[in-house]
Amino acid sequence: MAERKLLTPSQAKEVEEHLFSTLRQQAGRSVPMPLPRTDFWDNVGLLLDTIEMEIHDVYRSVGPSLKLQTLQKRQANIRRTASELARKRIVAMVQHSASIALRAEGGIQGQDLPNLDWSRHDPSEREFYANASEQLNKFKHSVNWNGMQMGLAIEEITESLTAASGTTQLDSYAKQEGGLTGSGPPLIALEDNDEPLPEMEIDEEDILAKTDEFPELGASLTNVERTAKDTQHVESHAATMELAPSKKKVEMDFDAWAEAEIANDANEKDAPDIEVEDDLLRIRILKTIEEPVVTSDGEIELSAGDVLFLDRMTADYLVEAGFAEVANL
Repeated sequence: MAERKLLTPSQAKEVEEHLFSTLRQQAGRSVPMPLPRTDFWDNVGLLLDTIEMEIHDVYRSVGPSLKLQTLQKRQANIRRTASELARKRIVAMVQHSASIALRAEGGIQGQDLPNLDWSRHDPSEREFYANASEQLNKFKHSVNWNGMQMGLAIEEITESLTAASGTTQLDSYAKQEGGLTGSGPPLIALEDNDEPLPEMEIDEEDILAKTDEFPELGASLTNVERTAKDTQHVESHAATMELAPSKKKVEMDFDAWAEAEIANDANEKDAPDIEVEDDLLRIRILKTIEEPVVTSDGEIELSAGDVLFLDRMTADYLVEAGFAEVANL
């Protein structure tokens, strides 16, 4: 937490005297009077903080006493004076701004009231004055103030004086706050004739012409379209459906399996005695083997009486070991 800045006793006394003297000057005036310093309201806040800390110190060290009551009365008096001064100055600023903005027809506008010298006022008051002037200008525009004061002719002139969209006023180039006049830029009417952008039309003939002129571009577009179609129909791809986990119970069609076995047996009868196709050998198992046998197609369990085709290396090993014999058809 940043250290709280406090005033010294001499500084606090000076700020308090400025506060009471400014209130006496502002009483009965319709124009905001110059302040003794530009950071006037900041110093008033520091004065109240200093008195607040002094009250806490006295209460902790001495407790309820006459000195504590004196500080509390002083604090209440300063708060009441600051509130009264702020109210009178705000009323004077609004009255000054309204007198200039809403002056009746006749003579030079605002000739009786000079502009305020903001070098002798608080920056927060200047910001308030600028906002009040802006609201007054909006009010004049909404009620057609110029038309009421100058007649129907001014309405035709105002309607003809419309600026293009994006027009920048001179006040935008002024470095000081409030622009050139101190009351901000005036309201202007901007043209509102923005048309929507036309939709782009794709000409297929132009695309075909570019494709003929640049064949590699056409090939790349074809590949992109093909990739998009493949991605769109990936859900119906057979490989994808096989790889995807299925929640359905696997059902075996035993009738189709039996028909396939009969067809295989018929084909085996037409084959020579020893099957040489794909380097397989037909054997009959003589002894049951407890451990599974590893073949080229994976592990299988062999029981006595089984007749099956195995790769020649495994079949020869089983025959030589006495676990099987060659089963010629």
